Amino acid sequence: MALDTEGRGRGKGDRWFMATANPYLRVTALVSTCAVVVLAGCASDKPKYAETFSDKGTYTRDYPVSGKDTCEAARRALLSQGYTIQKAQEDGVEAIKNFQEPDQKHTQLSLHVVCAPDGADGKHSTAFVNAVQDHYIIKKNSTSAGVGLSVLGSVSMPFGSSDDSLSKIASETIDKPDFYSNFFDLMARYMPKPGEDAAAAAAKVQAAKDQAAKDQAAKDQAAKDQAAKDQAAKDQAAKDQAAKDQAAKDQAAKDQAAKDQAAKDQAAKDQAAKDQAAKDQAAKDQSTPGTGTDSSGSSANPPSTSTP
Repeated sequence: MALDTEGRGRGKGDRWFMATANPYLRVTALVSTCAVVVLAGCASDKPKYAETFSDKGTYTRDYPVSGKDTCEAARRALLSQGYTIQKAQEDGVEAIKNFQEPDQKHTQLSLHVVCAPDGADGKHSTAFVNAVQDHYIIKKNSTSAGVGLSVLGSVSMPFGSSDDSLSKIASETIDKPDFYSNFFDLMARYMPKPGEDAAAAAAKVQAAKDQAAKDQAAKDQAAKDQAAKDQAAKDQAAKDQAAKDQAAKDQAAKDQAAKDQAAKDQAAKDQAAKDQAAKDQAAKDQSTPGTGTDSSGSSANPPSTSTP
């Protein structure tokens, strides 16, 4: 129970206090009470979402080209920054890009572009862009193994397998003006020049195709020339090898002929030596004593004559 300034207790103190207080204190208490009630009412009327729908142009940009050209410029701008195109149409483009953050966190940035034509001439359009950033973490899902026992039935054991999956923990729309301003400026780099008609664009496309055809023809001709050079080199190498082989054969034939001639000469020398040895032997045999003839063929001893 509360006490007043004189130490007396208050029962249901508010009634006692209001009954004994002077008029000034009563008015002050009522004003304070009303202020609290008004503040409480204001707090309860606070909007749940901080959305103002202001016309700041953060998410839009006008271009002096058709909606098709605007979306094509958006597609090329996203491709130049490493985004994966999910959808690419004449009136809209959707793309995503993944980022790996520390502590096993994963972020995915999604861009949505809508190209709306402005005016009846079809040469003006507005690009509406919004980017959503989703945050994920790696979540491990463990699976326990079940073991069947005849007495106890099925029992879950604390071992098994685990699978990793990404679990979304947050999602937010990017509202930084600089982010969108940089993207719109990048889109402008891929825009066709203002006033460029379809004929000029078609001429550029045809010129690009013709140049590509010329480049391809040049590549093909270079490939043919290189193939011809390679074949000529192979043929020359084959001729050189054949010449080497023929020279080797000719040299082998010359060497064999020289060997055969040397053998013949040696055989003739041997035969001449044999013949000379035979002659010498015959001469020796002819000049041996006791044969009754000298070397001239006459008798060695003159015949004796008897005297009377």
